[in-house]
Amino acid sequence: MVSAAFLHSISLHDELVSDALTITPFEKRIRSFLNSYFALLARVARKEIPEFVHFGDVRALGEPHLSTVGAAYVGLFRATRKLFDDMPRAISQEQRSAYAHMLLSQMHWSVVWIWNYVPEDFTRVADRMADVLLHGLAAQRVDLTNAAAAIPTPFVSTDKLSQDSFLRAATDLINDHGYRGASVDRISATLKVTKGAFYHHNETRDQLVVACFERTFDIVREAQNLAMAEEMDGLSHVAAASVSLVSRQMLPEGALLRTSALTAVGPELRMEMQRKLTLSTYRFADMLNDGLVDGSVRLCDMRVASEMVTGMVNSAQELQRWVPSASVENAAQYYVWPLFYGFLAE
Repeated sequence: MVSAAFLHSISLHDELVSDALTITPFEKRIRSFLNSYFALLARVARKEIPEFVHFGDVRALGEPHLSTVGAAYVGLFRATRKLFDDMPRAISQEQRSAYAHMLLSQMHWSVVWIWNYVPEDFTRVADRMADVLLHGLAAQRVDLTNAAAAIPTPFVSTDKLSQDSFLRAATDLINDHGYRGASVDRISATLKVTKGAFYHHNETRDQLVVACFERTFDIVREAQNLAMAEEMDGLSHVAAASVSLVSRQMLPEGALLRTSALTAVGPELRMEMQRKLTLSTYRFADMLNDGLVDGSVRLCDMRVASEMVTGMVNSAQELQRWVPSASVENAAQYYVWPLFYGFLAE
């Protein structure tokens, strides 16, 4: 039944892509695609159609359902990539894959925050998101490489068994296999320790998930702190923090917990984790507002833009899945600069 629900959701997205592929030129196609998607969400919000499942829990499926749903999602991804076939400028296959991942990820991430809007405003939100994706955040083309290079990509890597090693292992397993797949046995096996050693460091698995969230929030806050400590404009602050967070996720030791894991914790804990996630997003909004004041950020919807920055950081954990050549050295080029300059940038 769960597998059928995922396949139904994928078919809904496939229909949107198929309709968009008939539209030219490129900018109109992307705008129409997003408008159709948010129109679908508006119909759900008005209870005109049943809510469809989202893709955060796909990895919790067992075989053979995981392979079936996974193959269907790969088909959706490849179809979405075709939306970028006839862009006004030539881009590589890797860039097309990165752009398709960005577009789908921003759509998936929107279901976390769109319910803070009334359905009558969903069309406007779609237009504002399309504006950022097509034209970016930057007011003008500038070299952001130096700003990003000023911020380190910190993480602690050690062979010594510690609470942090459990957090890294659990984060990686939850991201790859979902909460159910990240069992105590599997976490212990990954670290080559006994279950007794696991419970020596962690009282319960649920508490470990909460600790993984806390670790992720701490890392995001540290990147923001380091960026804002530099004497740079607002856009460079956001760029530096974004590159640091996206780049670190290209390393096995650096993965941040995907927010889809929020479904694994109880309602009260989920509310607290969502509050902390919102705080980090608001901080990105403050940095973007600074850029709007100093002229480095173009006039766009700061509320939507800050959610898109958080969505970019959150989805970077899967970038190498869709762009195998992505690395610490080129992650910014593939996945950060497109959001800052837009799909249409030369």
